[in-house]
Amino acid sequence: MYLYDPAFAVQLRSRRAPELNPDLIHSLTLMLQESNPLIQYYLTASELFATLAHSEDNFRILLNSQLRLVEERGADPRRENLPTADEVAMILPEEYESGGFRDIVLARSMNGEDGPNSWSLINPNHPSYRPRHYVLLFPYGEPGWHWGRSRNNREGERPDKSLHQRAFYRYRLHTRLDEPTTLFRVQRLFQQFVVDAWAVCDQNKLAWLRSHQKELRADLYNGLADVLDDGDVDLAQVGRRVVLPSSYVGGDRFMQKLYQDSIPIVRRFGKPSLFITFTANPKWGEIERELLPLQTAADRPDLVARVFNLQVRELLYQIRHDEIFGPWLGGVWTIEYQKRGLPHLHLLVFLKTDHQFLTPANIDRFISAEIPCGGDPTSQELRGIIQSTMVHSHCAGGNG
Repeated sequence: MYLYDPAFAVQLRSRRAPELNPDLIHSLTLMLQESNPLIQYYLTASELFATLAHSEDNFRILLNSQLRLVEERGADPRRENLPTADEVAMILPEEYESGGFRDIVLARSMNGEDGPNSWSLINPNHPSYRPRHYVLLFPYGEPGWHWGRSRNNREGERPDKSLHQRAFYRYRLHTRLDEPTTLFRVQRLFQQFVVDAWAVCDQNKLAWLRSHQKELRADLYNGLADVLDDGDVDLAQVGRRVVLPSSYVGGDRFMQKLYQDSIPIVRRFGKPSLFITFTANPKWGEIERELLPLQTAADRPDLVARVFNLQVRELLYQIRHDEIFGPWLGGVWTIEYQKRGLPHLHLLVFLKTDHQFLTPANIDRFISAEIPCGGDPTSQELRGIIQSTMVHSHCAGGNG
């Protein structure tokens, strides 16, 4: 929509969301036109369209490798200056052949005066992907991650070590006193940003695995004879298979490896002694203390996941090292997510025989179905926890 004039852009946005304030939309549009260099670039492209439209039926705009936003935040502020609008784009009258992996190609159909415009996708590894996709989150067009971005140390020096994409997004998913918190205040849009960041990183990892099959010795996993013996395999894909190693989290070999590591525990120690379910609590103090004003836990999936991970580590430490249930022999666990997004842990604990829960007396030492009614501080604390997290309201409601 950046190729339209501000007044027309306001009208289009108002049609899509009539409940929005037109004056506010107009103010935001003007602010972006003045502050966002990417929008200025596309205004320049629009002018170039008008200049060349009479001579070419179809043409494209390419932001080439020399015109990308590649500023890196470092000790020298002179390196953070944006390029001028004149260096943004070039007009390619001929068909663009895919030669650059990270290029943005903007195509516009000129077949008719009222013909539809055609746009290509932005490569997610381009530094302007993030500010173009989430315009209001990055109103100044701040560049995102890109290939070759270096890591900065605390002294501001620039070591010869690239910054990995996952590390970049992990760093951005933390609030800091010297940075605005806009990203963490946009609720569902923030959730979309987090999912999008994960998907971009995962796709890059899959692309690397696809192009490094020889280094992974994928030909040793299964031969053609094994494929032909499998009646459920599409023979058209023989020789084209991409093998995911066990290091790829979530892949078939990753899951098989975990399964093969778990079964020997059962074979060695027998059935588990405890089956524990540990659920994330949105009322945890570690979560509520870090929420921004007017936020709920649902608005901060990053915070919930981070606190839950720390709580799981503490639980495992108390069971394994503090031996709160007895000597630890082994354990198997998985983390799942509830329908509303909160994670929970399923944990199987294997204890020594003399500490297993084989008698009613031993079970009653750790498990109780009663609400504590004592007057001591411990009983009062347990009573508050149970009543707030483990007691359901009247199921019938107004119907019973």
